[in-house]
Amino acid sequence: MEDELKKLYLQFLKFQEKFFLKDKKKWFGVKMVKPKEKEVREVFFNYQRDSFLKFCKKIKDIIFAKNPLKEALAKWSMDNWYPWYYFKFLKEKDVIDLKRDGRVILRARKMLKILPRPLKEKEIKKKIEEKLKIKLNLQNPSNYLFKTKIKAHYDQFPISVSSAIFLVSKILEYLPLYQKFLFVGDDDLISFYCCLADKNFKAKVIDIDEALLKKIDEISKKYNLKIELEKVDISKKKKLNENFVGFLTSPVYTYEGVKIFVNFAVNHLSKDGGYGFLNLSDEAIGNRYLFLEEFFNKKNLIIEEVIKGKIYYPWQIVQPDDEIILNKYKEFFSKKVVESSPIISSSLWIFNYVPFKVPKPKKQTFFYAYL
Repeated sequence: MEDELKKLYLQFLKFQEKFFLKDKKKWFGVKMVKPKEKEVREVFFNYQRDSFLKFCKKIKDIIFAKNPLKEALAKWSMDNWYPWYYFKFLKEKDVIDLKRDGRVILRARKMLKILPRPLKEKEIKKKIEEKLKIKLNLQNPSNYLFKTKIKAHYDQFPISVSSAIFLVSKILEYLPLYQKFLFVGDDDLISFYCCLADKNFKAKVIDIDEALLKKIDEISKKYNLKIELEKVDISKKKKLNENFVGFLTSPVYTYEGVKIFVNFAVNHLSKDGGYGFLNLSDEAIGNRYLFLEEFFNKKNLIIEEVIKGKIYYPWQIVQPDDEIILNKYKEFFSKKVVESSPIISSSLWIFNYVPFKVPKPKKQTFFYAYL
């Protein structure tokens, strides 16, 4: 089915380019500059062409939506010309049927075997609780179910269960295909949560902590989960002999730490594209974010979302300085108040990886030219 989908993708690029050439010249601003056909083709090829995995993700957005036109516009941050290309093409290829009330009916049902269904947080929580036969405590650390030991020298510090569930919901929203997804470090056990939420999820976890890997292996075998494991010290830049459709990493929250972890992860995305997820807090980065964003640009990572206020770390004493800040806050608040608050919050960065070279745009003289 994946080979069929790739053929469909190549057909779509030709289809979209044909209509793009015809339609673009009618758009406001473009008709004023009267571009040559060669220029329009170059714009399409360099700047409007989707990667294969982004194409898959957009099909997902359409077929799993209640109101596909409205939801596609919201998710893609585009005008309504672009969804039309997808609707028109997919209908002509008998992949979907379009209803006058706005619904889309999937005709190529076999796509459901390779396109992961997005799940809301409530759905994920319910699925995990049913499989584990427990009631999840959303405020507890994500590792509390299996009592994995935190190793401070590896800078381990688990996020909350609610944060883990949120992460899973975003990964399943973007995951373009049921292919292997890379976890560069996984002391939060997100691979476990992903595989419980979707039995077809395929994970590869690399970590330097051998004891953590053994624990994940024990869990995955108990619940028959699709998790591969490998001990890797990424500071030695070891290269894995495989590629992935996406990655999640929660690196050391330093400027160099982020670069090392993300660089390793991006180098394992495929020529088809992919999606990256970076869990990051500003403990020691500050205005160096300017240079991190430059680094993301060099790695061909387009920022899709930066989400704040959804991921946090429950209060725990892990490092000696945690005790120091607790005592500092006790000058103002009770110990109970302090310990009921997060000790750290972080942001989720979501990237679309562009697997081909994108040339720097030529300087244009007319800023109303939407080309």
